[in-house]
Amino acid sequence: GSGTGGERSPIGSRGSHRWAQPGRREPRLSATAPGSLILIGPPGAGCSSVARAIGSAQGLTVLDLGQLVADELGTRPDLALVAVSENDYRRIEAGTAERLLERAETGGLVVALGSGCLEATGVRQGLESLRLANRGTHHVVSLTCATRVLATRNGLDAPRSVALGTIHHQFVQMLHERQARCQDLADVVIDTTSTTPDEAGKKVMSAVGADLSRHS
Repeated sequence: GSGTGGERSPIGSRGSHRWAQPGRREPRLSATAPGSLILIGPPGAGCSSVARAIGSAQGLTVLDLGQLVADELGTRPDLALVAVSENDYRRIEAGTAERLLERAETGGLVVALGSGCLEATGVRQGLESLRLANRGTHHVVSLTCATRVLATRNGLDAPRSVALGTIHHQFVQMLHERQARCQDLADVVIDTTSTTPDEAGKKVMSAVGADLSRHS
């Protein structure tokens, strides 16, 4: 299955996130520091797992928005949305996402943002300013995936009842809207329909490398 409940978070315990580096904050990226990668995409596209694969392969710090919000709420990512009202969750999520994007400007981060936070204007503005910062050093990558695979990864296979059919239809509509929004905001689009996280990570780095050489 696609559940991640048993995996250890790469982020560390609450309050010890590696982005807190006093005195290291620079307004601009140094010439040698790698840019940051922001992964966006609908639920099931693989933002968290692909971010971990890239972080591991490239030696970059990985920050997962879903995990950070769950830490804030004192629960697991798969339970966070039911731990509080959706409005409260989205408010915490948007504030956390905006702070993550500010941190990403210093470079060297892989940030798994997902797509729920993209409803917030401040988050979209943060993504846009990050894309414009340092002449294309940072990259926003949209992970996309075939709808049938996303439905399976989210536990909504072929509906077996009218009620489930309605939920399935609403879910598919949401996926289409989120995928379109993600692709509008991204520099690079990577399809994860038939890839492992490691393979998708390599595709991301290859696409970003090609994009970087075009900018230089």
